[in-house]
Amino acid sequence: FSAGAAIIMFAGLLFLKPFLRLLVGGDASTNETIGLATNGFSLFYGLLLGLLTVAAYENRERIQLSILNEASAIGSIYGTVTAYPEPFRSDLKEFLRDYVQFTIHRDWPAHKENRVAQGGNNRVQAFGLWLARFEPATKSQEIMHQAAVTAFEELKAARQMRLNGVTTRIPPVLWYAVIVGAAVSILLLLMIRARPVMHFVLGTISAFFLGVILFVIVSLDAPLQGDEGLSAEPYQRLWDQQMAWDEPRM
Repeated sequence: FSAGAAIIMFAGLLFLKPFLRLLVGGDASTNETIGLATNGFSLFYGLLLGLLTVAAYENRERIQLSILNEASAIGSIYGTVTAYPEPFRSDLKEFLRDYVQFTIHRDWPAHKENRVAQGGNNRVQAFGLWLARFEPATKSQEIMHQAAVTAFEELKAARQMRLNGVTTRIPPVLWYAVIVGAAVSILLLLMIRARPVMHFVLGTISAFFLGVILFVIVSLDAPLQGDEGLSAEPYQRLWDQQMAWDEPRM
């Protein structure tokens, strides 16, 4: 992003600046007039970029919270069903272990590619149906079962929020405004009257920072994609600390 913005600025200085100088003239008040126009434009464009950055960051934080809530709900259910009688205890634990492995090894690679893997919803539904089959025989079992059902509802809500994060994006119309604003920003920089070397240095620095801001917004706008996307570490930590011990030994 930064290199592209700097290259566009350099190309503009070489090929576009001569025509702009003919268009705006070269009297002493040119830079002052351009500065006034730039100040007004920068106020609104900077506000737009700031709001988009905050919105993208808050969206990323919501998805991160949903991931933590889902992992916590799974851990809570897993600990609760330990007190269930057989065969419900082993079956429900196996359902949860399978779901966590699916989330780590199937869901997350799919999220990196901006899609949702098929199979997760079926696993959640199967677990819910099996959980509903359990009929508490004592008061203590009834309390534990209610806690498991409550945590399961939290799991489903957190999972749905996580899946929504795969496709939640800044609206295209706002990206249109950002791109047009970036072009106008570079155009105003090219209109300034200055010595070539100074113009190149100042223009490249401004374009470089503009590229950094755009990169930040794009990276935050896709919270589950790419190398900077959120990881499946909470699920892996849950597996290592709570579930791996129950895996059958061959």
